[in-house]
Amino acid sequence: MRQPTRLIRDSVDRLKLEVSLPGGRYQLSLDDRAIIVLTDKLGLTERDIVPEPFVPLFVAMGDAWFPNQRDADAIIEDLSSDQTLSSSERSALISYVTESNIAERNAERVRSVLEDSPIADDVSSEDLKVVDLPSLPDSLKPDEPTSSTGKAREVEPDTTEPEKSERSTSEIASELERIPGIGPKRAGQLVDGGVKSIETLADSRPGYLADIDGITEGVAAVGVEGAREIVGRTKPANERLRDQTGVSDPVFDPALASLAASGVPASEAIPKLRVLYGPTVADIDAVTGQQAYYLHEAGYETPYDIVQASQEELTDVYQVGATTAENIQTAANAMLEL
Repeated sequence: MRQPTRLIRDSVDRLKLEVSLPGGRYQLSLDDRAIIVLTDKLGLTERDIVPEPFVPLFVAMGDAWFPNQRDADAIIEDLSSDQTLSSSERSALISYVTESNIAERNAERVRSVLEDSPIADDVSSEDLKVVDLPSLPDSLKPDEPTSSTGKAREVEPDTTEPEKSERSTSEIASELERIPGIGPKRAGQLVDGGVKSIETLADSRPGYLADIDGITEGVAAVGVEGAREIVGRTKPANERLRDQTGVSDPVFDPALASLAASGVPASEAIPKLRVLYGPTVADIDAVTGQQAYYLHEAGYETPYDIVQASQEELTDVYQVGATTAENIQTAANAMLEL
């Protein structure tokens, strides 16, 4: 049975969409623009059901993606948009589509998805704001001195010694190379794109960084998440995996590093590594073989998945009642020592 799309919070505290696709439940990363629509416009919170018609449009607009999967059209084909929208949901979706800048590279995809959406009769191609590139955040804009009138003035000659300027750029690149998956080439591309420090990168949005030449959404997410770990905003991925699996051996570092080099950020790698290296639902003492089967079918693969679910969600699973759900969660917590 197809499960509804839900707004979830991942292991690095980022809001994502948990969607049903052929093969199981998957997580779509979200850019801030989509998060604002869901939380501010629709008033959704963690674990709330997301109206299905929003999802393919988020993907088409470039505000939702699988960092390690570039074929947005294939994702959209597998997403459902069959749902009646309330008047407030319809208004929010129309505003999102018509008021957002749409990168030219995404325009045709947006038009195609729009034709099959519930707001097709309310929005025409002429209503879309198609631009060459989205505006960069201030932190990534090149400095442009202005005169007292506010107009750009001619930049004075740079008297800085070339060696000092080059060394400064090199130092920034070396700093960025501390991030697993960001080697000299990618560090140089990020610096050329306007990233001035680890802190700048930690404050950036993957959706903007992906417009830097040579930087994909996956590499952008690797950089942002890695920078946030280094500046202390999030717990290191290997420590989070240890907490979520109960596996204390340092087996995660090489896997995380090699995946980061391939453009797979920790937020995408952790759910899969948690399944590969940690216990499964079948290892929970309170779970029978039959229950393990149906829990896995419903997308609950590990003890961590059980801990993150609500009692109501678990009781929706065949063969799992209220008392059983409580017992399973208690046992899952004990396994992870939470």
